[in-house]
Amino acid sequence: MLIKSSSIFIPKTAQEENSIESSSDAESSYQDYIHYTKFSLISRKDLFIIAFYKTENLEKFKANISNADILAPIFANLIKYYYPNLDNYLLITTPKRSHSERLGYHFASEICIRTSKLINIEFFPDFMVAKSKQKFKPEFTQIKPLPNNKQLILFDDIGTTYQTIYETLKTLCENPENNLENVSIPIFVGINNN
Repeated sequence: MLIKSSSIFIPKTAQEENSIESSSDAESSYQDYIHYTKFSLISRKDLFIIAFYKTENLEKFKANISNADILAPIFANLIKYYYPNLDNYLLITTPKRSHSERLGYHFASEICIRTSKLINIEFFPDFMVAKSKQKFKPEFTQIKPLPNNKQLILFDDIGTTYQTIYETLKTLCENPENNLENVSIPIFVGINNN
């Protein structure tokens, strides 16, 4: 484990504040924040997990687009630490799934968009799509070629079974045009949900 904290607090948005009924001053000052029980940064070979273990519901977390602003700087600084020269790197993410339709945006892409601006790394969105809306056994297909001679960094916002990541990598490697034989692709995960 690279970094670990006992507890962090993240300010609530105005919308979240309005949903809370009034209470005592002490309680309301505490309720101005979403409490995450611990934060850690874990590294396993080429897998980096920015892990929020928290009391809030993950769907609720993703439904607040401003939470992308919380994860993006952590992700950006982590990439820059391990890969100081990003001239030849391409940032990609796992494909959009059914939750993106409900939200009106793809949370992982929102984090990547912000990250790309923070550290000037190219983000290549929507190159792969889900064949179906099946949640636990995803199947993907690549719909546009990746730019030539770029080293990839793969990001997924939430890891539970990591099936989305495995299927993304499988789809990438099965396409001979990607030329990814014996290539190691670093993987970053925003939230560890297992």
